[in-house]
Amino acid sequence: MIRVTINDSAVRKLIAALPKTAGRAAEIALDKTAQAIRNEIRDEMRRVFDRPVPYTINSLQITPTRGHNMESSVWFKDPERMQQHYLAPQVEGGSRRLKGLERAIAAKSGVKMELVPGAGAKIDQYGNVARGQIMQIMSVLKVSEQWAGHQSDITARSARRGKERDYIFIPRKRGRLLPGIYQRVARGGSAVRGRYSSTDGRTRGRAGGAHAWQTGRKKLVVRARGLKPILLRGRTGHKVMPLLDFFGIAERVYSERFMVLFTSKLNELLR
Repeated sequence: MIRVTINDSAVRKLIAALPKTAGRAAEIALDKTAQAIRNEIRDEMRRVFDRPVPYTINSLQITPTRGHNMESSVWFKDPERMQQHYLAPQVEGGSRRLKGLERAIAAKSGVKMELVPGAGAKIDQYGNVARGQIMQIMSVLKVSEQWAGHQSDITARSARRGKERDYIFIPRKRGRLLPGIYQRVARGGSAVRGRYSSTDGRTRGRAGGAHAWQTGRKKLVVRARGLKPILLRGRTGHKVMPLLDFFGIAERVYSERFMVLFTSKLNELLR
């Protein structure tokens, strides 16, 4: 976290001499400086990260000055169900934290692993596995309740359609299969579903049964034929090299902006 505080002795002397006016100008300048720091860091995120999602860009929050404490702070929003924000290693270094699906899998199976996209993953415009596919995997594997309060586990109706067999989790290497999450590969074939037509049966001289004519709409018949890798185990616990110069940007923006903002606001209040 970066805390924007007044470190200029001349400003402190002005605040002591004009506590109401100079103090107010300092508070406004601190909060505007914090806003400028947040905006600069957002721009840096867009530069150093590969297609960051809006959630990442909007993950910064400002705590403005309170009770004349002469301090404003900028940091990441408190993460849900995590001790540390997922972007903190990009600032401070350290080990990569497990993501939502990874934590849910670990909570249910006891197997901790980092997952990386496999050949069958659906990739969105930001280069990540599509959220819809992630949510479907979580529902099928029945781990939805383990993550972020999501409660849309597979329904009884979906189970009757065989949806529970779409994805499977393999915790350990099995033959040539690496640990991870796979989707069953299906092939389609045409079949005709409907009631037998007794009229056609009589006309054509065929009895009901295997050779009877049918009427009705066509239905796709799906048969499992293999497994397609969606998410595979990556390197677990590897160190993250910081990409975001959070503190360097904050110091630079403070040096460039605070005094200009403070002087301008003080002159405005003294008119």
